[in-house]
Amino acid sequence: MKTKKRKIRLIMKEILFWILSLIVIVPFLIVVFNAFKTKTEAINMQLTIPAEWHFENLRTVWEQGDILHALGNSLIISTVSVVVTVLASSMCAYVLCRNRTKGNQFAYRFFAMGLMVPVSMVSIVKVLRVLRLYNTLQGTILVCIALIMPLSVFLYYGFITGIPKEMDEAAVVDGAGAMTIFFRVIFPLLKPATVTVIMVNFLNVWNDFQIPLYTLPDPDKAVIVQKVYNFFGTYTASWNLVSVTIIYAILPILVVYLFGQKYIISGMTAGSVKG
Repeated sequence: MKTKKRKIRLIMKEILFWILSLIVIVPFLIVVFNAFKTKTEAINMQLTIPAEWHFENLRTVWEQGDILHALGNSLIISTVSVVVTVLASSMCAYVLCRNRTKGNQFAYRFFAMGLMVPVSMVSIVKVLRVLRLYNTLQGTILVCIALIMPLSVFLYYGFITGIPKEMDEAAVVDGAGAMTIFFRVIFPLLKPATVTVIMVNFLNVWNDFQIPLYTLPDPDKAVIVQKVYNFFGTYTASWNLVSVTIIYAILPILVVYLFGQKYIISGMTAGSVKG
């Protein structure tokens, strides 16, 4: 009886996982198939193989949509935001974890609130205008850093908690300073958490549509996810070209995810359990 129950549970789990997989795979296949159809054939966005594969759609979107420029803007914003966040959040989490004063505990809770408090784009735009950073890549990068810092500090804090303080003390005995202790002793041990922070934040910043929409109104500074609207209007839509733009947008993050996916679960688990 127990064996039969286990088999039934395994079958039910397998069916459930297949359903969940289809929920992700089917929309992706719809986009891929419609990217190589004609405008008329793709108007209903159906899950059907193209009657004829139109690979010229790739060249049309690349040339008319200024995809290379948009990819460059997305890459600059995502890369700079992630690099600065990794350095700032790891050092911040190290100080908060090793020196648990009341002030530092308040600071940690303040960062944790950033995971729950909603974002007001009206306030962000006003602040950027006052700082004269509105409609600039620098301003958008600062906003992205501010929004992804809380999760990064949370993950690093939980991971650093599991590193024995004796390692710090041994480095001090050897005459190492604060920066040497962190970058030569602690930071190399944070590889799983660092890769997780890089992966999660890069994906979030790259896929973000709202922030560039409000902070970068200049079309020349548009990011790749905004280019979808080049072929989508109020009265007409070239869904085949929209699908091609989506493919251009997801290919870079798909490559990044495939290279770093094994670190995401371990880093997220460490950050949520050890803290």
